[in-house]
Amino acid sequence: MSIGALNGFPRLCLIRHGQASLGTEDYDRLSGLGQRQGIALGERIVANYTDPFQVWSGTLKRHRQTLERVAPNRAGIVDAALNEYMVDHLVRSAVAQADTLKLTLPGDEAFADPKAYLDTFLAWFPAVLSFWQSDALACEQNGLWGDFHRRVLSPVERWKQQLGTGSSAVVITSAGVISTIAAELLGEDLAWQRELNISLYNASVTELVQDEGGKWRMIRVNCVDHLNLASRTLA
Repeated sequence: MSIGALNGFPRLCLIRHGQASLGTEDYDRLSGLGQRQGIALGERIVANYTDPFQVWSGTLKRHRQTLERVAPNRAGIVDAALNEYMVDHLVRSAVAQADTLKLTLPGDEAFADPKAYLDTFLAWFPAVLSFWQSDALACEQNGLWGDFHRRVLSPVERWKQQLGTGSSAVVITSAGVISTIAAELLGEDLAWQRELNISLYNASVTELVQDEGGKWRMIRVNCVDHLNLASRTLA
């Protein structure tokens, strides 16, 4: 069955939240740009999804604020299983264990201004994820990768049931969650997951469907054609 033929199937739509407030005291809130991205997402959903569909989100502030703009008149299912791992704690743990891991660190200037050195951190972070995924990196706040993996996949059976009734699922969450779910459902490896994790744009849309044989297929990934070029951001 062609990808085009799958467009009429109920979809699992994985949305990364709008831009958060990197470099401020409260990262976990939408920036002004993030709020506008959320509105653009809402317009896309209205244009591309007809009833029935159910909206989900994590419990983090940036998730819920995106939800409010994507579907202001719908009661979303808010589920902590869709919350992101704590990137800052993972980075701190990596820095503390760098000698043991033989992990090269970004320079002091990058840590002093992570917003200005975002590309440096994006290039470095897959190595941190790889150590965590192999249980070489211990992080008390995030626990084990295996536990995170199981947690974020726990809603999948409910989504399958929902799709089986003809209802799409629109899920607002974070890059680590989206990349983990997509990799698992599509049978991709952790290297693929890490690459998708660091490349997902804010307010991007990734859509999967199950074909008639129950196999998951990707319709689109990291799609931001509802945003203008200036508002496509990774942080």
